[in-house]
Amino acid sequence: MTNKSLFSPFSINNHELKNRFVMAPMTRNFSPEGIPSEYAPEYYAKRARGGVALILTEGVEVSHPSSSGYPDVPNLTSSESKKMWARVVEEVHKCGSKIFCQLWHVGGIRKPGIDKNKDVPGYTPSGLVRANKKVAYEMTLDDIQEMISIYAEDAKICEELGFDGVEIHGAHGYLIDQFFWSDTNVRSDKYGGSLEKRTQFARDI
Repeated sequence: MTNKSLFSPFSINNHELKNRFVMAPMTRNFSPEGIPSEYAPEYYAKRARGGVALILTEGVEVSHPSSSGYPDVPNLTSSESKKMWARVVEEVHKCGSKIFCQLWHVGGIRKPGIDKNKDVPGYTPSGLVRANKKVAYEMTLDDIQEMISIYAEDAKICEELGFDGVEIHGAHGYLIDQFFWSDTNVRSDKYGGSLEKRTQFARDI
């Protein structure tokens, strides 16, 4: 790819990007109680002013008590957090850039006691964080359906806040990724077994 290509416009569905530079999601840990700090709008706007066409937010916890695994990570659950995200979106759009929200669930990485939901365990497809190490909670079919609905509801919230799209975090050993691997997914229902079945959770989301 030439420099000319990097600076040329690019379309994603109905979004026209001014160039092909995309800012990857990076956890910042500046969201006490899940609320992005006053620094957040300027942090993202600064990248947009620098010329980045599309910004992917840091990981934003989906609205389930088991989603958190690290301190001071943002969410979408309170009116305060929604107001701050709306400000972030507004500031990025002023600079002519687009912004997607990355929805994130840490899965079995979560340790009980990490946040205010101290007794909530890490949610996983089979209770495993690696082969033969069962230390987390195994999701029921009802749990899975609830989680799928939560992802959809949070995506709708993102749309209402003005985000241009969402990115679903499905890597790095977190919840969705744990469904992909035979070492951490030994389910015998439609969400486990063959590779195709192990991808069913992600496809349903």
